[in-house]
Amino acid sequence: MSELKGQILGIFIVLAIFAAIIGPLKTVFTNLTSEVANEVTEVVNNNS
Repeated sequence: MSELKGQILGIFIVLAIFAAIIGPLKTVFTNLTSEVANEVTEVVNNNS
């Protein structure tokens, strides 16, 4: 029974690590997407 508890704890730890990594990365990609959209809009408006 303790082996099962250890495996479940390991899974939760791995999920927590992934969540800790994905959270900041999502923010970075969201900001980059917004910046790219602004640049594209600016270029389109300047060429019109």
